[in-house]
Amino acid sequence: MKLNISDLLKHRKNVLPFEMSLESDMVERDDFKLKLREPLLVKGEAEYDGEVIKVRGRIHALIEAQCSRCLTSLIKSLDIDFDEKFSKSPDDDVYPIYEDFINLEEMVVDNLILSVPLKFLCSEECKGLCPKCGKNLNFESCNCEKDDIDPRFAALKDLFKGD
Repeated sequence: MKLNISDLLKHRKNVLPFEMSLESDMVERDDFKLKLREPLLVKGEAEYDGEVIKVRGRIHALIEAQCSRCLTSLIKSLDIDFDEKFSKSPDDDVYPIYEDFINLEEMVVDNLILSVPLKFLCSEECKGLCPKCGKNLNFESCNCEKDDIDPRFAALKDLFKGD
């Protein structure tokens, strides 16, 4: 996802609009993995102020995930706004400029990592799976004992009953 910024650096343009897509079915970095259902789209504009290039825009991704409660497969749409800086002398908060282009891929993955929820839910009312028999409680009920008490705490069960 390389963006040619030579027109900005040579002051031929003040603002450079762009639209790019990542033709991949997976976004990965270290332990982070995100399955894409369609090409990831990055749309925005770059502006050079003489020192840094400010890149603003939006990332759109249609992803496949799993419900954290019932493990059902689901598809979610993500729309993430970004506002980042690129410089020839980068630091922790600024991405690097390479010759006459910037690579947006690292910035896109960083924004995805920061914006993707820790847990996906198929719905807020999801009942999840029974911890004993594994039945999906959204579709069927089970007859498992719900009052399972750790034997070490059994004496505390009757502590507040009938003084």
